[in-house]
Amino acid sequence: MSRPIRDHEILSSVFAKMDAVAMATAAGALCSLLIFLATAVLLIQAAPENYPVGQHLTDLSDYLPGYSVSWVGALIGAFYGFLAGAILGFFAAVYWNLTHYFALGVMLISSAQLAD
Repeated sequence: MSRPIRDHEILSSVFAKMDAVAMATAAGALCSLLIFLATAVLLIQAAPENYPVGQHLTDLSDYLPGYSVSWVGALIGAFYGFLAGAILGFFAAVYWNLTHYFALGVMLISSAQLAD
């Protein structure tokens, strides 16, 4: 009788749950850092006078209100990067957990049928 419980313990340890808050924080921090560094690298590079710096990165201002290729814009972009990354990271963790719960359920049902 203890076999299904043991199977459940083994499968639960194999399919560990992902912490959605930790994933959201990590993804948000990574996206924030990437946007900040991309902007900072363009600002640190030497450019000729009246040369448009960061033409492609400037297009982010269409999607991120207040963003520009400047130090203030780098901070605003970092905020938006954290927000977008946190949302994506949270949903990725929730999706991961749901698919693993589904797979775990299928395996438990299969093991229960094989035990009979």
